[in-house]
Amino acid sequence: METTGSTGTTGTRDALWNDAKETARSKFSEQQQAAAGSLGDFAGALRKSAEQLRGGQHQSAARFAQTAASSLEQLSNTLRSRDLDGMLREAESFARRQPALFFGTAALAGFLAVRFLKSSNSGSSSGTRASSTTQMTDI
Repeated sequence: METTGSTGTTGTRDALWNDAKETARSKFSEQQQAAAGSLGDFAGALRKSAEQLRGGQHQSAARFAQTAASSLEQLSNTLRSRDLDGMLREAESFARRQPALFFGTAALAGFLAVRFLKSSNSGSSSGTRASSTTQMTDI
């Protein structure tokens, strides 16, 4: 009888795990599509800016903006067309081919994320302090 209970518990655990994985995949897919859309929009705006710069004396800036827009569009299309498993396989393949570059990039991305989070956090807390100081002086 214990075997049946254990199997039932295992089945429930597996079902919960699968539900959690599917929910995470769904959320990731939504965020992936949103990021692809934002990148595509930004690339379009950058391309328009490049066209405006092209008419003036800023030819090198126009070429740079055009190149950046093309790269962003390519990244946007890649995000739209790949699923999570495909992106993970590609990252794993890149890590195997270029381990030093992969870990260097990962370290840099982590460093930038921490800097971003610290600046976001300190900006919101200083705004809160300024707000409470203003309220104190108004009394």
